[in-house]
Amino acid sequence: MPAMEPALIQVFAGPSVHAPFPAVMAQFRPLPDPGLSAGQLATALTRYLTPALMVRMTLPLQDGSFAAVVAAVANALQDCFGANGFEALVQRGSDGMVRVLIGYADPTAASLALQTALDVASGFFGQLAGRQVDAAGLTAQLQRTAAQMALRQPDPLARALHRAARRRGIPVTVVAPGSRVWLFGQGSAGMQSFEAASHLDSLTGSGLGRNKVHSNQLVQALGFPGVQHRIADSLGAARRLARELGFPVVLKPVAGGQGRGVTAGVSDEAALDTAYAAALQAGRGEVLVERHVPGEDHRLVVIGGRLAWVVRRSPPQLAGDGQHTVAELLAMENQRRATLPAADIASVPLVPDAEMHAMLSAQGWTAESRPPAGASIRLRRIASISRGGTLADCTAAVHPDIRDMAEAIARAFHLDAIGIDFMTPDIGRSWREVECAVLEVNSTPGFSSDTRADTILDMRFPPGGCAGRIPAVVLIGADAAALESVAAALGRRGLRVGRVDGTQGFLGTAIRHRGEAALPARVRALLLDPGCEALVIGASAEEIDRHGFPLDRCDLALTAAGVALSGPMSRLLAACASRVLPAAEAVDWSGPAADALLDEIMCLRTPRATPSMT
Repeated sequence: MPAMEPALIQVFAGPSVHAPFPAVMAQFRPLPDPGLSAGQLATALTRYLTPALMVRMTLPLQDGSFAAVVAAVANALQDCFGANGFEALVQRGSDGMVRVLIGYADPTAASLALQTALDVASGFFGQLAGRQVDAAGLTAQLQRTAAQMALRQPDPLARALHRAARRRGIPVTVVAPGSRVWLFGQGSAGMQSFEAASHLDSLTGSGLGRNKVHSNQLVQALGFPGVQHRIADSLGAARRLARELGFPVVLKPVAGGQGRGVTAGVSDEAALDTAYAAALQAGRGEVLVERHVPGEDHRLVVIGGRLAWVVRRSPPQLAGDGQHTVAELLAMENQRRATLPAADIASVPLVPDAEMHAMLSAQGWTAESRPPAGASIRLRRIASISRGGTLADCTAAVHPDIRDMAEAIARAFHLDAIGIDFMTPDIGRSWREVECAVLEVNSTPGFSSDTRADTILDMRFPPGGCAGRIPAVVLIGADAAALESVAAALGRRGLRVGRVDGTQGFLGTAIRHRGEAALPARVRALLLDPGCEALVIGASAEEIDRHGFPLDRCDLALTAAGVALSGPMSRLLAACASRVLPAAEAVDWSGPAADALLDEIMCLRTPRATPSMT
């Protein structure tokens, strides 16, 4: 079998004549097909690829071709830490060349995934042809690629928000590769996001939330029920404080989250010694001894000043069936969790550890026990989802006083997104009527499904609005004077206009780059700036052919006089622009016709204001 020629890899920042979505494209001459069906090829792949990669492959393959393997492996690499939902296309030219295009969140990560997929497929087809393959080298390459995917791809919560944004037509841009910060929307209409948190979350509130002592002090200062706890700087102090507060108690680090180092239901000094060691290891040297609050654990989530949802959280447990051992029941539960629709964000695997074994022992079980049918096997004391806990929605049952309390706490912490851990025996009764307490405040609340991601984006980008977009006009082949005329028309609306010409970007009259910059860089510089309230982009047909359309869509596209567009380019403009004006329909941008046109086609809006916290 001949060696494969190097592939040409190209990044399209927006839809292109090749794909209706931003894509990374590999163009190459494929290796000969081995003559296997898609099913036979999939079977052979299971013997060649690692199990971790194979589980992310979309099977059956489109066909048994080299290109189909490349596309499937590339997307599997992008999905190696969870499904992103990217599209993939395979196109075959009459000249024997093949194009594979994959969607992306980070173009550098997607380019690496595509190049690695080409190398993997080349080795695989070579092995099918009897050629020796460097298995160790392949494994090392896959490990390096996976490390980059972990660094640059969206985390589980961001993936869910990205999927929700695509369903709503909200553009998403990476702010700084590897930072896990993304821009949802554009310019002044956009919102930076880290998981569920946004740039509207205050640094002071986030700092208070990270410290359990300080956050509890503020909750109580607001007049709401907090917890009784004391800081222990030694094991002896922890024992003394537990006796003063009265067993049972809860031990936790002063700082930290996700249930790390937290032990609930500590009922004697022997258990306290173990819990103190766990909290000390997870924290920074200080341990909280907290009075136990009876009731059920709830998470109250407030987004944009309004209560978004409430869930009751329960510690993980198994149900005996009289046939399987505890270890087997645990494996079955983990398998069930892995197949849930949002397994990457909602289903933390249950990993046996010292805490779990101690919990089993306290109930008289071991990993080899066979609990009778109907027996309940508790695995942990705390209900943290990051530790395998389960959820039940109870938003509809929340008492109005609890709703008001949650929204008041969010206002006082100056947090746009907040998760409040609240213990109460009955979420339907006022906090003034029952023994209850706010346990913790979290500035980056997690969520469990794409439905929750939909809720977050609905609250930040209300349906019927502009989906986080600023007014945008794209001119093909226009000169500087035409660009300035369109920008001036938008400027008369009181908007601060970003403008991109053939070499530079401007916000108002301020230049953005020291030298010439490529079209995607010129546009991205303005999209990332919240001072940009409208955008006018000048580009040549050649630039769009090379880089893709500068935006995923715009309000108006115009072609300059004398510019002839190919059929594919004309169709691209029609797909990306709400309205296309050919050169024959010249507009006087200083007159009333321009204002009427802007009124008709544009979703004009003022810059995003900080939501009212009243």
